[in-house]
Amino acid sequence: MARRGENIYKRKDGRWEGRYIKGRKPDGKARFGSIYGRTYGEVKNRLLPLKTAYSEHGREDVNTTPFREYLLAHLAGKQGRVKPSSYDSYHRIVHNHILLGLGKFPMHQLTRQHVEEFLSSLRRAGQSDGSVLNIFRFLAGVTKQAAQSGAMAKDICAGITLPKPKRKKVKALTRAQQGAVERAATATAQASGGSCFGLDILIALHTGLRVGEICALRWEDIDLDIGVIHVNHTLARLNQHGKAKTKTALVLDAPKSESSQRDVPINALLLKQLRARRKSAAGNFVMEGRRGGPVEPRVLQYRFERLLHRARLPRVGYHTLRHTFATRCAELNVPTATISGLLGHSSIRTTEETYIHSLMEQRFAAVYMLGKLALAA
Repeated sequence: MARRGENIYKRKDGRWEGRYIKGRKPDGKARFGSIYGRTYGEVKNRLLPLKTAYSEHGREDVNTTPFREYLLAHLAGKQGRVKPSSYDSYHRIVHNHILLGLGKFPMHQLTRQHVEEFLSSLRRAGQSDGSVLNIFRFLAGVTKQAAQSGAMAKDICAGITLPKPKRKKVKALTRAQQGAVERAATATAQASGGSCFGLDILIALHTGLRVGEICALRWEDIDLDIGVIHVNHTLARLNQHGKAKTKTALVLDAPKSESSQRDVPINALLLKQLRARRKSAAGNFVMEGRRGGPVEPRVLQYRFERLLHRARLPRVGYHTLRHTFATRCAELNVPTATISGLLGHSSIRTTEETYIHSLMEQRFAAVYMLGKLALAA
């Protein structure tokens, strides 16, 4: 076809064809419409009002694609490009929340008010501030991409801000409670005939590793000669989303963030326990399960609950062991930056906000000591 201009072409059959954008596909690409005429002028005159109606300015009124389709296409594009744990989280956000609240609307009808009402409905349903923020962040990424590709006339999430969730005061074991837990864990390890029972608790208390990081530990990750743990992986049970016959599977993945890949020194007490365990280990995983495979996180959590019950200690979550490690470090005046590095936090601010109470106690103590020195002078 010979081109005359303004998306008007002369066809081989002698007719003229004019093309215009009449909508957008779920991926944001243009969906074209065509009109035909015997002359260039005829097509141009008929094409002009159509272009005006379906112009960039009026695109909000013409993209009738259901938001559900665009959202599912966006989610499908994430698979294989992000960590399995991240995709699993995105899948739950989309299918459990956004589709139910906004999926029924056509793209051109969605407004900022719809988003705000959706967020309010999440809060009324009992979702925590942190969960609402995570859902909104994903949704905002979708609408921003839709606006950039032209699938939406504008980003309907732009300008919406949510308050930062208040961090809950972390719970840490007291020194007396920690001593009781360590004695119970050591006794469990010794009484279990060389198995890994109880060893995970000692690792958590003396390194601050997350439960998934402990489950992922392999002997090749531990240098027993110099005493260092190389944290390179995490283990989690994730949904397979139709990829396999089983609904879930244990997945060995990269840690939570780049900063979570770190080297953590091993103290003498823990090093002794690890060397003893290494002699009787049959498989590659430090926390060895059936047939030499890994132990999944929820198993360690159940065992910890039973240990607390036997030791007649208050019931706390497994993550409390990590908080206890950080709190002991703060009590010993370890610099915040060092604690942050040991925990694998992405920023020192995260450490300060999470352990502010312990850190403030140490700051008060430091200022109090300075005051005593000044009085003595």
